[in-house]
Amino acid sequence: MLKLYLVRHGESAWNVKHIYAGQQDVPLSELGALQAERVAEQLQDIAFDALYASPLKRAHDTASPLANVKKMPLRLDSRLEEIHHGAWEGTPAAVIREQYADEYLVWRTEPHRVKMPEGESLEDVSERVKNFLQDVFGKYNDGNILIVSHDAVLRVILLQTLTLGLEFFWRWRFDNASVSVVERIDDGNFRLALLNDVHHLEGVFTDCSAQAL
Repeated sequence: MLKLYLVRHGESAWNVKHIYAGQQDVPLSELGALQAERVAEQLQDIAFDALYASPLKRAHDTASPLANVKKMPLRLDSRLEEIHHGAWEGTPAAVIREQYADEYLVWRTEPHRVKMPEGESLEDVSERVKNFLQDVFGKYNDGNILIVSHDAVLRVILLQTLTLGLEFFWRWRFDNASVSVVERIDDGNFRLALLNDVHHLEGVFTDCSAQAL
């Protein structure tokens, strides 16, 4: 059975300030670094066949402690980078809600219809995620694969593996350093085995409800 372990990066310096990061290379916060260590502790006993991560620091540095423990190479793939928020990047969510009120409303209600000003659409993200998953599926028929990425990308991975449309983008949440699992069953389809598990983050949990997403 093929299992994809989907991990959102730990808390970043801009998550704390509710600022849209997108493809800006924002580092983990001090708490985020602790969360990365907890992820490594949680997953250290799983026999992984490959470890993939977005090359952006907050994802790379979330995956690195586990790669060090497992003594495995970390494969950085730009297709796993966060959605390009374009003109929104570097701006607090409260400001975006005011300056881009119409676009923001559609983003929160019909995200599949939005192209970020000077940035990407979910269709753009979906296309690179599709290409990434095709490569993974071409290499691995079974085993355990780690994917450390970002909120929007993980949502799209889940939608694609469960064959759901982009209109369902907001139907779940991925907290910082959470672990989710999808697994391929005998008929070739995927099922959701674990969603947004944060039990390993006791004492270092980040409430993502106010974040710029």
